[in-house]
Amino acid sequence: MFRQMTAIRGITMRTAKILGSILGLLVFVGIANADDTKALIDLDKKWGESQGADALAPLLSDDILAIGVDGLGGKAEMLAAADEAEPAAGPYDAEGYKVRFLSDDVAVMVHSADGPEPHWSMHVWQKLDGEWHVTATASVPIKE
Repeated sequence: MFRQMTAIRGITMRTAKILGSILGLLVFVGIANADDTKALIDLDKKWGESQGADALAPLLSDDILAIGVDGLGGKAEMLAAADEAEPAAGPYDAEGYKVRFLSDDVAVMVHSADGPEPHWSMHVWQKLDGEWHVTATASVPIKE
């Protein structure tokens, strides 16, 4: 009976150590994701305030997929549109951010933005070489 209790206690201790390690990892990942959430929101605001292709280019992956009111596009189309756009009449006012991490290096973000062109946006961010880049994006106007 003593051996059985020792074996049960050993399994319990081993299980407790494994669960403790998993819990510690989840807390660490949660903290890392919280930091990355703030970084992604800051990058999105930088994107919204960017003027011209030179400011936008570093945020986009080379093979980005984009959907907008003009249809499908990629990086070249997005940069050309950024260069043709009129300067913003006011500050970029985005809100309602929701960020879901699919892995440590892939996140999906949704939000709305007010201003002269109110819209909803969805972005897929991917960490490439330690930096976040938009790899897919879609935007639709908000109904008036």
